[in-house]
Amino acid sequence: MRIPDQLIKCVGFVSPFAQTMRYGGTAFVVGVRVDATHVYAHLVTAKHVADALEPGEVVIAMNAKDGAPLFLQKGSTPWFHHPTEADSVDVAVLPFGSARFSEYDIQWIPEDGFATDERIAEYGIGLGDELVIIGLFTKFFGSTHLIPIVRTGNIAMMPTDRVPIKNFGEIEAYLAEGRSIGGLSGSPVFVRSTVNMPMQNKQGHKMHLSGLGPLHFLGLMHGHWDLPTSFSAAEQAEAVNMGVSIVVPAKKILEVLYSPELVAMRKEHVEKETRDKYPTMDSAAPKPLTKQEFETVLKKVSRKKS
Repeated sequence: MRIPDQLIKCVGFVSPFAQTMRYGGTAFVVGVRVDATHVYAHLVTAKHVADALEPGEVVIAMNAKDGAPLFLQKGSTPWFHHPTEADSVDVAVLPFGSARFSEYDIQWIPEDGFATDERIAEYGIGLGDELVIIGLFTKFFGSTHLIPIVRTGNIAMMPTDRVPIKNFGEIEAYLAEGRSIGGLSGSPVFVRSTVNMPMQNKQGHKMHLSGLGPLHFLGLMHGHWDLPTSFSAAEQAEAVNMGVSIVVPAKKILEVLYSPELVAMRKEHVEKETRDKYPTMDSAAPKPLTKQEFETVLKKVSRKKS
């Protein structure tokens, strides 16, 4: 399955701040529409990736339009987690606040492409549908510019019950056929739905011809299911053929993006633009908050909460 070239531009690589970057996870860009003229960019990664780098400085690297990577330092801006299930949802969100936003060669995932329960039902997304995971390959990620890797798989299970996961307890998750690797933690996972077209065979009998449908954003790659330590060496060697990965559903990411603090922050910034009569942004482009603007709004939100 060939994927659009633009799709690989939604990801960046996460590293602790150092003279030489040591990438250990993936982040991706999501756009949240506030009204007809405002779309705000956010960076999303796995909570366990963000937690592993705290309290040190975090850097998210993405390609610039001139080809060389740009390095966004997180600074003192906090990660946002799930408002009610922070310990069982492996998601961390950071407003994309860079004064150099226009220099990035990036694409963002629109929220109307998220595979919510309603979208899954509408498109009949289910077991066996093909997956695309885009993220970091730690053994090679490029030098003059960043090069993501694309891995594929299939939906293996969409349980209605919560799944027990190490360090997160019981979580809502999909299971995917296709092994994860360390650098893919936090990667976006896309699914291509199946299209069933009615037709008749030459005997006049009704049948369906199945084909590949559109891509949808299914969720975030948490990681793979670790093998029990009791497995023998032979079983460990065979396990490459039995890898199962864990995907955090897109709807859980939406719940973080629409947490009260982030909603208030975006609303405050829109009001500030209107009050100060800023130029109207093109509705097709996200308007990022600068770091200073974000921290000012965050302080106001914190005061309102107290």
